[in-house]
Amino acid sequence: MLLRLLVFSALGLGAWGDAPQFSWNETQARELSEQLVDLFVGVSQLIRKGHSGAPTIVSRTEWGARSLTCRAPLTPPVAYVITAQLSGMECQEQQVCSQKLQGLQSYSVYAQGWCDVAYNFLVGDDGRVYEGVGWDVQGLHTQGYNNSSLGLAFFGTKEGSSPSQAALSAAEDLIFYAIRKGHLSPRYIQPLLLKEEVCLTNQQPGMPRKACPSIIPRSAWEARETYCPKMNLPAKYVIVIHTAGTPCNTSMDCQIRVRDTQSYHMDKVNFCDIGYNFLVGEDGGVYEGVGWHTQGSHTYGYNDIALGIAFMGNFVEKPPNAVALEAAQTLIQCAEGEGYLSPNYLLVGHSDVSATLSPGKALYDIISTWPHFKQ
Repeated sequence: MLLRLLVFSALGLGAWGDAPQFSWNETQARELSEQLVDLFVGVSQLIRKGHSGAPTIVSRTEWGARSLTCRAPLTPPVAYVITAQLSGMECQEQQVCSQKLQGLQSYSVYAQGWCDVAYNFLVGDDGRVYEGVGWDVQGLHTQGYNNSSLGLAFFGTKEGSSPSQAALSAAEDLIFYAIRKGHLSPRYIQPLLLKEEVCLTNQQPGMPRKACPSIIPRSAWEARETYCPKMNLPAKYVIVIHTAGTPCNTSMDCQIRVRDTQSYHMDKVNFCDIGYNFLVGEDGGVYEGVGWHTQGSHTYGYNDIALGIAFMGNFVEKPPNAVALEAAQTLIQCAEGEGYLSPNYLLVGHSDVSATLSPGKALYDIISTWPHFKQ
């Protein structure tokens, strides 16, 4: 099925302080799915009628959120809306709902290690829309889709109940508003109307195929022109590295870091170019090093058959943030999908093939759980 409308219903997702609870039965899941279908049909009808309603959005300041530290930009219009229902957060009034969200944010940051709540917006059972990370920043709700979707979570219902009519109406207003303001593509509605092809599934994160990331090219960070040996593609290995030093979390800082790294590698250690095929920043950006077709200088004996992916920073004690980790995973799957990486590739840490502390224990512990890892 060619999906233009995609709704994931993460039913019964655990509330803050608890592990995820997938406790809803099949009947309850089907009831919510049917309500969501009705919601999107309703939005399409409102578009045809020229509906001009706007949702009541409770800002982050109003519900007492901590400062937003997420940096990965969300480029509009996005193609998908992904919905979830959070259990254990019952509330019917703005003050109580705000307190629940403060707790959810604390759990997301301190227990999960995320930069903020996972969703762009949350819809309370009180009929209000609460700002999560908002329109312009990627959420952390569904791996592989965060850069092309709005994450919308319902909360505040009694355990085992579907969202209230007020909540569904608020979500309807929000989605229409997103289309009208250019945050969500209008084409996302059409397959539901024209082909009646709707996919409402309960999928685990990481199952969907990842789209290729937006790679910041060499020209953006003002790379020097070089002529280096070519890669032997498809590559057989992915080698995960850290650059050491401090991480970068804004695009400008990361571009300076990449440019300085190239200068150091070429002028101090006599490399042909920057040593890595790609670099990943904590801004969620993937920066082109020597790219797909040119050998790096990261690992003796592997440079012609391995893609060297370097996280910018030192990750001995603390791992990269969630957006950086996702960016790297998306890049790896893109490489495989586009034929730059063998389907039977092996993923290793730099320390597995060279005498080095790179990529740092904290990062190594994470990549050892990724697909194709080979110690």
